[in-house]
Amino acid sequence: MAGPKITVIGAGSYFFGKPVIYTMATSKIMAGGTLALVDTDEKRLKTMMRLAKQVFKHTGCKTKLVGSTDRKKVMADSDFIVLTFSKDNAYYRGLDTKIAAKHGIRMCSSDTIGPGGIFRALREIPHVLAMAKDTQRLAPEAWMINFVNPASTIGIALNRYAPDVKSFALCDGHHEPYCSLFYCKEVGILPEEAESVPPDVYNKLDLKIGGVNHCTWLVHFNYNGKDMMPIWHRNVAKRAREDRKNPTEKSKPRYNWEYALQLFDLYGAYPTAVSHTKEYVPFFQGYGDKPCKPEPIRLFGADIRMREMADAWEMTKQYASGKLSVRKFLKNVNRSDHATDIIENMWGNLGKSFYINSPNGGAVKNLPNDAFLELRCDIDMQGPRPQPFGTFPIGLRGLQQQTLDTHQLTAEAAVTGDIKTLRRAMLTDQLCNNIVDADACIKDMLEAERDVLPKYWYKG
Repeated sequence: MAGPKITVIGAGSYFFGKPVIYTMATSKIMAGGTLALVDTDEKRLKTMMRLAKQVFKHTGCKTKLVGSTDRKKVMADSDFIVLTFSKDNAYYRGLDTKIAAKHGIRMCSSDTIGPGGIFRALREIPHVLAMAKDTQRLAPEAWMINFVNPASTIGIALNRYAPDVKSFALCDGHHEPYCSLFYCKEVGILPEEAESVPPDVYNKLDLKIGGVNHCTWLVHFNYNGKDMMPIWHRNVAKRAREDRKNPTEKSKPRYNWEYALQLFDLYGAYPTAVSHTKEYVPFFQGYGDKPCKPEPIRLFGADIRMREMADAWEMTKQYASGKLSVRKFLKNVNRSDHATDIIENMWGNLGKSFYINSPNGGAVKNLPNDAFLELRCDIDMQGPRPQPFGTFPIGLRGLQQQTLDTHQLTAEAAVTGDIKTLRRAMLTDQLCNNIVDADACIKDMLEAERDVLPKYWYKG
């Protein structure tokens, strides 16, 4: 069987463009397939097309390559459509961060929760639903894989407002098998030099990780009948002590082990995406008359992020121009990307499991069936099927439900353009604790983002 047709919308993206070129060039399962690259920036598209041509020629993979700035010209008959677009992502996240901070809300990432997550969804969801409409017409059998944040909010929007399109969402934070390998090494189940989890070890491993994207938790860790959570807690406490001595200046990773330890002690579960999760709770905002420890979360560094993205793109251009060799590309590129691994598994029916964002379907017993959660799933061309999870600890369950309510209201606001629904979403969000500040924040952000938000926000 020939490989699949994969259409990548946002081919010049920070994360996904290079890994999918690598996989299409080297995977036997993908051999003979088609890669369709789409980017509205013609220069970026040409760069990625040039790179892909060189890599495909070097490997002799016989992958067909097509590209366009107009997605409709290349989407037809796709088996997978991967959304990985984002225009001026870091700039607008930085803008959201500054405006929210002015109104008393601190964000270290600004792309999933709080005013930043809400307004990013308002910017992205109209485009995603337009792409879903094109998918339904041109490639009705395709799986649409969303790799754009806020992953959960966009996933909810696709499920509710484009139900005829087969879709799920991804985040790279729980990439298997590396996620399981990490925890096995950390508690001494496997040695540090281990490169994979052997089947005999995997069969004894009971690792339960789940929750709303970027608010996921390790709630159960058992190996061969032994509870490993106390060992993992000691490791986290040790890392927290080390973290206090030499903290990074970057906002997302700064003091993460300390924040994680406090949340671990509070909920009895470990926050597996603490770079984001510390932004999902009010504890580190700086509210109250006593200072939070170790400090209120630092604001998202948009300038640093833009430099990182620019450096990565410069490297891509050097590969495409031939200044850096194809051999070096094949050696150094992130070879095993979460999305491409999942596509390969689905197409080849390999029987692997992955962490996927999709409806709960009863896997978490004390959350609704339609709760859009990141859980370990069995997945093939029939789609993801969450594995049984159990229950969320009381307290964490409430945090999950509040986040889901915020995401659902945000998706509804993005589709309807209803200011009352937007206001309700903002004030359901756990970071907003003042109605006057929330209203002022909405007003300022709507005004600052007139150039990228739909016109229906400014009617009348």
